[in-house]
Order: sequence, then structure tokens, then C-alpha cells
Amino acid sequence: MSAAKIPIRQNRTLFNSKFEGYKLSFLEESRQHFVAVGAPGPGVVVPKLPATAKLSYRQVQNRIRHNHLHPGWNSFKTHNGDVSNIKEPVLFAVDEDYTLIALQFDKTTHLLRSKRLVQIPVPIVPDNVYLEFPTVKPISPDYILVSDGAFNLYVVRIQIVGVEYEAVIEALTTFQPEESLQSEVMTPCGLLEAKAFPASSNEEELGMEIKFIVHYPYKEGFYSAEPSPHRKSDTKTVFVVSLCTVHLRGASSVSGRSGDTTMEVDPPSEPKLLFNTIVHSIRGTEIPFYCSLDPSGDGYVIGSNSTYKPTKEPVIDQITRYLEPGSEAMELDKTDVGAAPSSEPPYIWTQTDTDLTICFGIPRGTTKHAIQCKFLRQELELQVNLSQSTESMVRAPRLENMPLFDQIQPDECVWTLETSTGILTLNLEKKHSKTRWTQVFAEGVDTDPVEETLDPSVFAEYRSALEKYTSEQPNAAPGRDSSALPSVAQDAQEDIDEEGEEIKFSWVQAEDGTDIIRATTIGTGHDWIGQAFPSFESYPSENQPFRMPTVCLKHDVDGLVYSIQHKAGATPQPMSTVQQGEDIMKFVHTDTFDALAFVQASKREKRFVMHDPNGRFTAIVESSRNVYIYWHTPGAKLKQERQTVVDVSKGKQVDVIGCQLIGDGILVILMEGRHGALVLELD
Repeated sequence: MSAAKIPIRQNRTLFNSKFEGYKLSFLEESRQHFVAVGAPGPGVVVPKLPATAKLSYRQVQNRIRHNHLHPGWNSFKTHNGDVSNIKEPVLFAVDEDYTLIALQFDKTTHLLRSKRLVQIPVPIVPDNVYLEFPTVKPISPDYILVSDGAFNLYVVRIQIVGVEYEAVIEALTTFQPEESLQSEVMTPCGLLEAKAFPASSNEEELGMEIKFIVHYPYKEGFYSAEPSPHRKSDTKTVFVVSLCTVHLRGASSVSGRSGDTTMEVDPPSEPKLLFNTIVHSIRGTEIPFYCSLDPSGDGYVIGSNSTYKPTKEPVIDQITRYLEPGSEAMELDKTDVGAAPSSEPPYIWTQTDTDLTICFGIPRGTTKHAIQCKFLRQELELQVNLSQSTESMVRAPRLENMPLFDQIQPDECVWTLETSTGILTLNLEKKHSKTRWTQVFAEGVDTDPVEETLDPSVFAEYRSALEKYTSEQPNAAPGRDSSALPSVAQDAQEDIDEEGEEIKFSWVQAEDGTDIIRATTIGTGHDWIGQAFPSFESYPSENQPFRMPTVCLKHDVDGLVYSIQHKAGATPQPMSTVQQGEDIMKFVHTDTFDALAFVQASKREKRFVMHDPNGRFTAIVESSRNVYIYWHTPGAKLKQERQTVVDVSKGKQVDVIGCQLIGDGILVILMEGRHGALVLELD
């Protein structure tokens, strides 16, 4: 069953056509407070990689954008004036000695206190193995999951004793990829997400089920089903994302309010050793930069510039095999595009903002006189008439009035034929430029669409053939005058960062199988900006202990905020409608940050871009100096908003490595080493 296609729609009533700009302001020194982190220890120090480290571009990029300041189960909103559900806000960090540090904000004195809680064992790995960074994820009001950056994850209970937090390591679980079970070398993994859920009713003892998601590089370096669109050197770097589950007996407080926050913490004892189960694994060419479990526990949403495939799908040993012109894999066995029984695609295609290029493989030696191609406003007719004597395993494509995904400009469309290699190329001019096609043919007709080939190197051979048509008129065989042929594609840059690229979200079901990816967003030209600071408000009326963080996507010059919703228990049906698909994963445009896409594009040294969960501001944090706060008044369409600029370096050379909210309008900026943290009272 193919994944449902989910649109990302804009609510134009949330656009502000009257907006003119931001008015510059500064934050008073009295509202900026410095605190040493983990004193008398060294603070949070980021390990430097040796020059000989063999990490891919995507791995290095992931290390750069890692946030070393981690949230607790903090809540910034009250419900009907009830503040009992709001605990003392806390943040966490792990220092150079693997000591867990709590940063606790005193709402009375407005001061931040730093306390060393507990030390986790230092992982021991061979010299040529490079660890991921330690990560802390709040899984419930009273528990956090701490990854050591190697393969061990610690379940830590957090309680308030008096006025300060205390911590006890209650359990330990070790993650081991399925493919390395027979190996003596463990693979370091990075922790993406974790949450605790009530244990199922048939459990013998009360407890909680912890679901966690990790990522790691696949050692064999096979080609993925979709090449990376970023770097040629990255085409063999494949990352595996695994959903795992582990049970902790006797634990409570998995959602909603915390337990008795005044109880004494038991003396430390030997942590329980827990065995985890890998529910499933998916693979892709990037490490996702958005990953959130749904509060229902049905699954999770993953966001990246590329798509992912279940590891149980057959691995493509070499992607160029099925793209080779004239190969058996290029054949069309049936006239219905969606009914080709072979796992190989019947064609390949790519697109730019203005046109679409489709390549078919036909028998070599076929002449232009055998091609009958007609372009209509939103239909395509294609027939290749082969002589009976033609001996080839490659079948000819046959399309009769096939509806296209969107309208084209028939007079600007062309086809070309390379007789010697059997490449038939159709170049379609889009009527609606900048509209991203998610598939070539209409959704109702093509039920198993061919995915777009994003790697420009795959089309190099076809481009060279097409260039010959434009330069050597005697050898050309175009469907119209070859002098009028538009350029098919342009060379892509070798290095492209995630900014300015279309974001793809997928819903992944929390079960095993080959059809676990149940819904994916369709191309709408939205680019990634950032996500909300974590906030864990309970929604009793919805029976939800938390919500997935909202995301901010680029649309023209603005930043559009979307909530991601899932209807508990929803499952896809064959030929699902958009409405049925949105039961699985739905994007709701809730707010708009005016001109945010424009202003953030000018910040070339930005490290973090995150927004307030209540929609009041966006923070753009540079790597070594400034923090920019762009204010927003929800529900109002003002001509002018505020921009607050804070120089966190204070004239020193610093490296900003973390950023989180610790209270309503209270922003904490973490700097490396003994530079500590800076608290900004924005309100």
C-alpha cells in the first residue's frame, strides 16, 4: 500500500499584507544574567574531531546543529488559572566529564541555579570510533532518558527535594543495531526522540513503556532508494533510523501531572539492566532534523530534505543499474503507469521551477518516425510503434490520454530521441511555475507513482545526449525544431545546505513491516526554517499529555507556523482521499511570522532558529555573537513589530552551543566551557 499524499495548505487569512518591518530595540543589562554551568567543573565542552576523522558531510552538519542544552518536562501555560500542573522549570546539560547538570530557574528571584546531579559512566570505545553527542530527552514529568552518545541509554528519575532537583539512575538499556548482532564492534547512535507511555493493561505490574528513536550510519554503505541531492560524495552515506521500545516495571507518572514532588529520593543503587526491542528501522540519506512521537503512541513524524524507506524493502545494490538506457529495468510491461509489476521504475523524471523532464528507455535503433507524442493541456499521449522484427527485452511505453499531475503549456513542450542509446526524453513546460509536482501523472490514475530523481548526476548522461541535439542539427531527431529546445537542467552546486530546500514530512507507524510509512507530504515549495521550543502542556479534554512541536516553514518572505495533528487509531485505506490521509497526518496553518523567511536568510552565521510555542517570538541564535528576537503579536496584523538584539559574547570570543526556553519569555543561551550560560528575560 502506497503512502497517502498530504498537502501543506496555507490559510491566507493569516497573512499580513500591511506589514512594513521591524523596529530595532535592545535588552537592558538588568534583564541579562550570567551563570556558571557545572562549576567547579569544566562546563559543557564540545569534543573536537581530529583532522583524520572520516565523517560524511551529513554527519558533520548534524554535529554543528546539535543543541547541547536540553529541556525538562516544562510547561509555560496555565489552564483556567490552575498553576498546579506547572513544575519548577529545569534544563539539562552534560559536561565534559559526563556529569548531568540541572539548570533550575527560580521564579521568585529570577535567577538561574546550576547543580551537578549525577555522573553517567564514561563510554569506552576504540580510538577510531567517534561518538555522537550526549543527549537528554524528557520522557515524562518525573523521568528523563540520557544517551551517552555511544550505545547506552540511562533512565533517570528526577524529583524535587526541598527546593532543588535530585536525580537517580534507575535503569540502563543498550542499543545494538540488528545488522551488528554478530559483530564485536558496537555502533554509536544518536538519540532523536523519546517518550514514556502507560504500559499495556496485560502487564503484570504497573509501569511504563519507553519508546525511543535513534539514528546511526549504516556501515556497508549501500545505495539508498533515493540519492542525496546535496553532495556526490554523500550518495553512499546511508543513515538508519530505528524505533525501539523498553519497559520499566513499577514506574509511574508517564503523562500529565508529575507524582509527589516532595518525596525523598531513594539512595542510589545499581541500575536495572533493561532489554529493548527494535520495532522497525527505516533508511535514508540524511539525519532527520525533525522527529516527534505522537501522544497517542501510534507512530511518529519525521522531517528531512529526503525521504525514507523501510529497511525491510529490498536494497538497491547500485542505483545506476535501473537507470541505464536500454536496460531491462527500464521496460514498461503494461500500459497503466501504476501497474508495472517490476520493482524497477518504468521511467525516471526530475523537475525545476519551470519544467519537467521525463526519460523512457526504448529499444535501441528506434527512429523518430516510430514516435507518436501529443501534448495536451493536462494530458499526455505517447505511443512507440515498433516493427515486429525488433528484438529487444525493452517494451515500448504506451500512454493513452494519461492525465497529468498539473497543467502544462503544450506549445512549449518537446520530445527528443537518442537512437543509439534508446533514450526518449519528454520536456514539459509547467503552466504554473514554482509548483512542485509530487508525481508525473494524476493521483487518481497513478496509484503507485515513480519518485522524482533528485540527484543531478543521474541525469548527466541524458543531458549530454540532449546537448548534442542542440549543437549538431544533422543528428537531431526532435519532435519540433531543435533550435527551440529549452535547456533541460542546470548543474547543481556540490554543497547545498538544508536552507532553501523543500522539506518532506512522513508519518511512520509504530509497528513492523514494509508499509510502515503511511503518509508523506506532497511538494508545495515549503522550505524548513525551524521548530518550536519544547513545551509540555497537558490537554485533558483531548486526553493528550503533550503535543508535537509546531514547525515553521518558509513561504515567500514569511514564516508559516503549522501544528501537526494525528487522529488516534487512523489507518490508511486503498485509494485514500486527502481527508482520510489527513486523519493520519494533518498540517494546520496556525500563525504567520511576518517577513521571517526574509530576515533569517540574511543571518549567515545562525546556528539555531526556534520559535515560542505560544507564537510570541522567534529566536535566531548566531554561533558566536548575537541573538535576534523577532516579536509577533498573535491575532493582530500590525504594520510594525519589534526586533530585539542581544550581544551574548560581551566582547569575548565564545562559541554558542545551546538554546532553550526555561520559562514564559525566559531564554537561556549556553556557551562552551567556562563561559557558562546567559539568561535573557525577554518580557
